[in-house]
Amino acid sequence: MTRPSDSLSRAPNFKNLGGSFRIVGWISFWIKAVLGIISGVTVLFASLSRAGNPNQASNTISGLGLLFTVGGILLLGVSVFWSFRYTRWGRQFLAPAGDVPSKTSTIRLIKMVLLTDLVGILVTVIGGEWFVGAIIGKAISQGVAVFSLNPNQLVEPIDLFVIQACINTIAGQLAGLVASLWLLQRTTQQRPAG
Repeated sequence: MTRPSDSLSRAPNFKNLGGSFRIVGWISFWIKAVLGIISGVTVLFASLSRAGNPNQASNTISGLGLLFTVGGILLLGVSVFWSFRYTRWGRQFLAPAGDVPSKTSTIRLIKMVLLTDLVGILVTVIGGEWFVGAIIGKAISQGVAVFSLNPNQLVEPIDLFVIQACINTIAGQLAGLVASLWLLQRTTQQRPAG
């Protein structure tokens, strides 16, 4: 049994809260899913194009940068699951009879999603910084590469696609942060008694 101060069902607008969870959950789900799929396909394409052509093998699309970027994309995938969970959570608020989630468990869910998105942003930023550093190194040495005819030192479009994948991943996680913070505000705001 929940305490009266902990129960969201005692609030007069708890059905509105359920609707908010469902709408925000679906919006963030689709934003994250689309950006995550685009990022995943882009990184996979970049990795396979480099692996399939050993003459153009480069450190740009490999190593720790790739590991961190893939980790960020995977965390975005986990965040997509959490957004879907928001929609199910909102359905519990809208059920005619049954157990309405407590305020404590609702806040715990939101904090878990916030933590997932924050760690995902951190991991993806580290991967993106790794790629940007490698591309800057290639760009600086590009003047020398023209004379030496070493194609590994030229900045290629595929290098920039990986940076775009990092930005897309961060954008998806940022959308998750905004959605979770808005739901946290809606869950914890003071409601008039009555």
